[in-house]
This record gives sequence, C-alpha cells and structure tokens, in this order.
Amino acid sequence: MASRSSSRRRKTLPKPSLELTWWSRLSDTQQHLIIAAFFVVLSFAFFAPIHFGGKTLIGSDIVQWRGMAEVMIKYREATGEEPLWNPNAFGGMPGYLISYPNLVPQIDTLLGWLRKLIWPSSHFIVLLLGAYWLFFYISRDKLSSVLGACAYGLTTYIPVILVAGHNTKFIALAFVPYLVLAFAHTMRKPGLLASLLFAIAAAANIRAGHVQITYYVSFLIGIWWIIEGIWAVRDKTLPTFLKGTAWLVLGSVLALLMVAQPYLAIWEYKQFTIRGAASAARGGLDWSYAMRWSQGISELLTLLIAGAFGGGSQEAYWGPKPFTAGPHYIGGIALALAIIAALRVRKRPAIAFTLAAIVMTLFALGRHAAWINRFMFEHFPLFSSFRAPETWMVMVVFALAGLAVFGLWYLTTGDATEEATTERMRIALATFGGLATLVVLFILLKGSLFRFERPGEFQQVVQAVAQQSGVSPSDPRVYAAAERYLSDIREKRADMFNRDAIRTLIFLLLGGGLFWLYFQRRIGRVLLQVALVLLVTIDLWGVDRRYFNDEALQPKRAIERTIPEYDFDRFIKQRIQEAGGAGHFRVLPLALNPLNNAQPVYHYEAIAGYHGAKLRNFQIFVDSVLFARGMNRPDPRALDMLNVRYIIAQDTLPGTRVVFQSQTGLLVLENPDYLPRAYIVGRYEVIASEDSVLHRLRAPDFDPRTTVILPEKPAIEPVPIDSASIAEVELKKYTPREIQLHVRTDAPRLLVLSEVYYPAGWKAYVDGQEVPIYRANYLFRAIPVPEGEHEVVLRFEPASHRIGYLMSLISTLLVYGTVLSLVGVSYLKKHKSTK
Repeated sequence: MASRSSSRRRKTLPKPSLELTWWSRLSDTQQHLIIAAFFVVLSFAFFAPIHFGGKTLIGSDIVQWRGMAEVMIKYREATGEEPLWNPNAFGGMPGYLISYPNLVPQIDTLLGWLRKLIWPSSHFIVLLLGAYWLFFYISRDKLSSVLGACAYGLTTYIPVILVAGHNTKFIALAFVPYLVLAFAHTMRKPGLLASLLFAIAAAANIRAGHVQITYYVSFLIGIWWIIEGIWAVRDKTLPTFLKGTAWLVLGSVLALLMVAQPYLAIWEYKQFTIRGAASAARGGLDWSYAMRWSQGISELLTLLIAGAFGGGSQEAYWGPKPFTAGPHYIGGIALALAIIAALRVRKRPAIAFTLAAIVMTLFALGRHAAWINRFMFEHFPLFSSFRAPETWMVMVVFALAGLAVFGLWYLTTGDATEEATTERMRIALATFGGLATLVVLFILLKGSLFRFERPGEFQQVVQAVAQQSGVSPSDPRVYAAAERYLSDIREKRADMFNRDAIRTLIFLLLGGGLFWLYFQRRIGRVLLQVALVLLVTIDLWGVDRRYFNDEALQPKRAIERTIPEYDFDRFIKQRIQEAGGAGHFRVLPLALNPLNNAQPVYHYEAIAGYHGAKLRNFQIFVDSVLFARGMNRPDPRALDMLNVRYIIAQDTLPGTRVVFQSQTGLLVLENPDYLPRAYIVGRYEVIASEDSVLHRLRAPDFDPRTTVILPEKPAIEPVPIDSASIAEVELKKYTPREIQLHVRTDAPRLLVLSEVYYPAGWKAYVDGQEVPIYRANYLFRAIPVPEGEHEVVLRFEPASHRIGYLMSLISTLLVYGTVLSLVGVSYLKKHKSTK
C-alpha cells in the first residue's frame, strides 16, 4: 500500500495549460538568433538618445582626457609618428597612459572601428552576447542565460561609468565574459586551440586599457581554478586538470606577449610613478589613499534597494565614501535567484561564483574589512596598485548574475515529480518571501536602523554655515541652522529609501507570484523565464535611467569643443607665438586647480594636468619645493626652475606683475625672473640623498642660475661663469620626441634643461655623440658640454616601445595564424567526412 502511494506521489505532473509552444518548436540556431536580436534591440533602445536623438556621452573624464591628449593627437596627425611623450602636462611626462594606441591589430581592433559608428552599443552588444554565451556554456539554459546577461549588462554601475567617461573600464567589462568563457572552455576541453582562444580573450581584455578589471576577474578565475582542482582530486581526473592548467599557462604567456605593446612601456613607466614601488613616504599609494572609496558594510544593501544610501548627488548620498556616482544595484529578483543557487546548486561554476562573490565583497569593503585587506595590500602582488576598492563590486555583480542563471535553472529544470516540484516551490517562495519580509522590516524600522547622515557630516555643515555667516562655529545659531538643514536632508534621504524599498518589494512580489503560478502549473517554464527576463530588464532599466538621462547627455559635438578657450588663454597663446612656438616657457594656472585640471594643458605647456599616475619625482617636487610645507603660494625659485613665465591667479603674488586682466576676473601674472628652458651653469654640488637635495633646494643661499645639484660627479669639470664668459643656448626644435639646441660656451660647462628627468628612454647627443643625462635639481636634466659651438639633441627613444611592438607583432601573427590554420584544417576534415 505504501509502495503504491509513493508511486502516485512521484508521478510526473501534467503539462501546464499556458505555454509558449512556438518557442519550443524553433531550432537551437533560431533561438540563439532571436536572443541575439533581442540584445541588439535592447542596446539600441537603451541608448536611443545617442543613436537617434542627436545626443552624446561626454563625461568629465573624457573632457579631461582630451585636454591631456591634444598635443599628442596633433603630433600624431602631423607626422604619422607616435609622440610617446607629453610635453604639456605636469612639465612633461610619458604619454603611455594618455594617448598610446594599440599598434598591432587584433580582434578588438574590429570593435574599435565599429565604435566610431555606434558607440556605446558597439561594445554593449558584445558585453550582452559574451555574458549570454558564457552563462549558456556552463548552464545549457538559454533563457536563464538571457536573464543573467541582462542582470550583468544593466547593473547600475555600467551607465554610471559611461556617464562619467570611464570608457576603458566599460570596454574591459565588455570583454570579461569572454575571458571567463575561454578559461572554462580550456578547463573542459584542454588543447592548443582552447589555449590560443584564451590568449586572444585575455589580450583583448588587457588591451582595453583598464588593467584593474583584468586583475579583478583574474581572482574569479583563480577561485574557479581552485574549485576545478579540488574536483579533479575528488573525481580522480587530475591529469586532465593539469593538462588544462598547462594550456592556460601557455595562453597566459602568449597573451602577455601579445600586449607587450603597449604594456611593456607602461610597466616600465609605472616604476617611476606614484603607483610604483616607492614607499608611501615617497608618494606611493598608501593605505589611507587607496582605501578612501571602500564600500560600506551596510551599503551592500544597495544591491537590493537602489536608493538605500541615496543617489549619485553629493547631497543625496550618505554612505561612508567621500562621494559616489551611484549604487551597485542588481535588483531583488536576480539577488533572490543568486541566493537560491548559492545554497542549492552544487555545480562547479556555481560554487566558484559563490566563493568569488564572498571574497570579492570582502575586498570591496576595503578598510571596513581591514583584517583581510591590509594583509592583501601589503603582501599580495599588485593589490596595492589600485584604489577605489568599491570597484570590486562590479565583479561581485557579475558573479551574482551567473548565480542567478543557476538559480533559475535549478527552479525550472530537472525532476518534475511532486516531491521535487514541492521542494523547489518551497525554496523559491521562501527566498522571495524572505527577502520581501526583510524589505518590509527595513521600511518599518528604517528610522531606528539608519541615521541617513554621513559620518562627520554635521561638523562639515557647521563649518560651512559658520564660514558663510562669518561667525564662530561654536555659535548656537550655527548649530541650530546646521540641524535644520540636515533634518530636511535626512527626510529626503529617508523618502528615497522608502520609495526604492517599496519598488524592490513590488518586484519581489511579482517574481514570487510568477513562481507560484509556475509551480501551480498555471504558466509554463518558457513563459516564466521570459517574464522574469522582462521584469529584471524593466527593474534595472528604471534605475539606470536615473543616471543615464537627458541631463547626463549633451548635444552631439566633438569633444574638443567642450573645452573652453578663455580670453587669458588667447593672451598666453599669442605670447607663445611671439616667443617662437612651443618649448620657451610654461604656465601655472594657479587659480584653476592645476593638479586636477587638464583643460589648460589643451592650450599650452603647463604645470597642470589630470592623471592618476603622475611621475613620482614631479609630485614630490610639487609637495616639497613648489608648495613647500603646504604653502598656498608657490615658491618663487621653484617657479623659476620650472620655466614658469605666466601664472593665472586670483590675486597678485610677490615678485610678479599683472600683464592681463580677464573678463572672468582672473589675472595673468608674469614672472620676470623665470629661467629659460635650457641654460648653462658653471658650478655644481653633488648630493646623493633625495631628502638632502630637497632641503638644499629650499635653502636661501641656493641659486639655480649659477649652480646645479647632481647625484654624482659629472664627466667634465665645469668652469664658473663670469661677466666675460660666453654661455649661450638657442632652441632650434621642440617636439614631443626631439629637442634640438645650439650651444656656445667658452669653457666646459653643464647644460641644464627645465625638462622632467625620466631615465627610461631619453637620450642626449652632443655633435652626434651620446652623452650622459644627469638628474639635476631633483626634477630636471643636465648634460655636460665641452668648450665651443655644439649641436645638442635630446631624443625620446624608449627601447620598451620598440621591443614591445616587435613582441606584440610576432606573437599576434603566431597566435592568430595558428588559430586560422587549426580551424581551417578542422573544416576541411569535416568537409571530406561529409562527402
């Protein structure tokens, strides 16, 4: 009797009355094509204001980039040669991270051409297709994979970075699924072709120009690789695992060779930057700087409730970061499915995604999880090279999107008996119901759970009110005004929290309701999946539109037209023409936030710019000499050494004179004592210690016009200059790659150039013979010149550029040629077999 009862319970349930039967009648190819068409329509619909509305994305970072890159772009267009050096920014610096294109064509080059026509859909479609392809490869479930692709592609971080102008980051994220897919394929079917495909995918991801993303996805791959190794030991398939690992190693080596240009030069450059191997005391990324943008622990709630910690504006956001452009939102439905997969699915990719999501969330917490991040920061290779730990969250979302695929697959695939269906229904309703209950509790208890106020915000408001009112911060009226202001702000933030919590609750109830209908056999599997895809898309689309909207877009125009040219810019450019062109003097735009503003660099050579990896010696010179001990006014002798003739300022400065008054209210001050770009001295001091050099540069008795500080004794013994001496320098040519000077001196002396010292590529020649370049006055260059008239030439000839190009060219031809050969041979074999 019991046996018959059990048999009745386990019988397969009848098919539902409502199902999309037409989908099931399509072939696999037709289904894939329809899904691809959906992604194309989704992309063009989402970016319709750009493609059809005459709008464009010109984020602040894009404008800053164009300002930095302009001099290099003009040189490239005029000569057909790569500039490699940027003479306009920060007194001169390598241009590898400004405008240094990939010179060897690879598969991403095709997308580069397409980008000119339909950006950003050119790469957004690739992102969606790649995510779908990966998720389908590991789940074999098409519509579940569509949901995962939409969850990853429409996560709020994507439009946020596009609006901000972080294009290289977006491109790198577009290639992430392909890199993970190539890894999964190599582990499943190890071989030469799989290894080469991994190399191609890895090279494309790295060439996107945002290595931080490549570094982060490598952690996900590494965790997955460990899971594969554990499985191999358990299933006694270790030889296959080791074979796959060997092919991955080969693919990784080939990928690094394929990106030798531009990364060999970039790696060389990194050692001389604030992100290099220097100690924190010397300008390297220290802990506090790198961890400023740490994701708050409670801020993880934004995965579920988009506006839990405010929006993208400074006023609305109340989290622990200095500010943020928007949340890392994936939505309640995708998050619920991800939780189900993490708890119930025991497939290797799902386990890897689960562990990766946990580990990378800890990394995203930064200083809030110092117990792990401090160790990683101090000991794990390259971990300390990147700031903004919250960026890890985009890879957390990627892992959650993959888990959502497995969650939907688990609930809709497999055993259709009563027991299995009941179990899956219980899990689905419990998860969706549990999250919905949690959201309801947040709505009811938000006042006791959250303050809706940033850490230290009250004191900041007090200081601002006191400054505006001209009274003491301790005045009771200031405290009252600050409290009234914050009370209003807290109420607005609480309202936003409440609205978005209700919004999430609605989507959770709709998702849970769909599953209830499915398990009650009212709707079929395909209809359920399609409905969930639409709900996830609508949910994320709605939040994305808060950041990608008309206010974030501009009328379509060239980027350079967004960079203003003021009357003081025109005045200075006229003086440059009168002086004979570039290479004669620099400008310090003191009133224009010079160390975080590239717009002046667009127009002329300046002590200014916008860059995350400044040269370390420049940054230290600025901090220790130009603005010594935190002074607001620049040091006059530092200005002289930097060849600064004009200063854009709000007020006058000692030792300068006003030569132009702008309609903006700013002044152009002339520094009459500025040193030429190149001049001759007859005295030197040898000081090896950097600290001692910086101290000496600040000494009252140091005169850079007559004496230069060197780290070692020069090759010649210079003769001091007096009133009867001949010591003349004429600038003949000045370009990013070459400086030509005509020098006359009646005795051996030292030629000092107000050019930033960079040993990895600059070479000096006197009458065609190479001579050493010494580091002069900490930041600049000095060259020994003998008595007489001489032609002095300095050329930027970095071996890393030349060698990197050859390595990339040879390895690319080898990899792509071998892939084409293997595919061709396989096709011919199949063709013969078919005949």
